[in-house]
Amino acid sequence: MNDLRVKRTYILLKNALFELLAHQSFEEIKINDICNLAMVHRTTFYSHFSDKYELLEYCIKDVEDELTQKIKYNKYSNLREFYTNLIMSLLEYIADNKKFFKNVLKNNSNNNIVALFTNACISYITEMLEKEEDMEIYHEIPISIIAQFYSGAVINTIIFWLKTNSKLSEKELCEYIVSLIFDQTHN
Repeated sequence: MNDLRVKRTYILLKNALFELLAHQSFEEIKINDICNLAMVHRTTFYSHFSDKYELLEYCIKDVEDELTQKIKYNKYSNLREFYTNLIMSLLEYIADNKKFFKNVLKNNSNNNIVALFTNACISYITEMLEKEEDMEIYHEIPISIIAQFYSGAVINTIIFWLKTNSKLSEKELCEYIVSLIFDQTHN
């Protein structure tokens, strides 16, 4: 995708889809709605995507890549630092787009947007744990189970934070989640 016109088209379509998702459910959105908002002809849309589901897949992958790149730039000396950075990166991304995410959750309670963040977490946690095993630091529990567990816990806690309009800052929420992962919660 080196052609600037193609890049521009993809950006316009992605932005249009995300804007529409903030106001209605994915099922209600029509390709005409996306094209009209993006000011892209239907023929152009179909030359790049077969349907709105393929566009959504592209959008999810694009945001996932953006998040993964943001997280990967840091080096970690321990797992606590790793999870803190992962969670803060997610929270900062969501906080920068808080109104959008609240609306998407309100209009799309069972959607691929949540899967986007969960899959990004799973991928990154899996990659980190596999690197540990390469350094001969082994885990008693299969990596896939660890990644699913922590990703689900983190993402669902963030969704709760958004839905309840919590007054907690991103930093406070991150500290609580990391504490739940690493510190003893019972005395």
